[in-house]
Amino acid sequence: MLSNIVCPEHRLEVSYGLRFYAYPDGGYEFPYDADGNVKLSSMTEVAIQNYRDCLVHPEKFPYAFNEVHKYSRWVKDEPYGTCHCGERVYLINEYMGACQCGKCGQWYNLFGEELLPPSDWGGLDCVY
Repeated sequence: MLSNIVCPEHRLEVSYGLRFYAYPDGGYEFPYDADGNVKLSSMTEVAIQNYRDCLVHPEKFPYAFNEVHKYSRWVKDEPYGTCHCGERVYLINEYMGACQCGKCGQWYNLFGEELLPPSDWGGLDCVY
């Protein structure tokens, strides 16, 4: 059995985008943080150049120029527990309702109970 099983709660995830729209439903949007900074470190060189071009040419963006948009969504991380080898195992459906420890190879059901490996499960020879 996995120990220390954690079932994370829902949490609100907030992100921001800085918009430059040339059309009612399209244009450019760049990652932005809550402190009012464009996240240049997460952008490619092409995206950075596009951002700089947007700032220099406001006339190209009649629908939105330098406009901050906030995105909010509720997320819930996967439950997890600690394997007997000490590795964290996420309780996700990797194979037929089971998951495997990446370190020692132990299989678990989605309740954290130990299972035999799938190769030992046998066939599904049900007779009706």
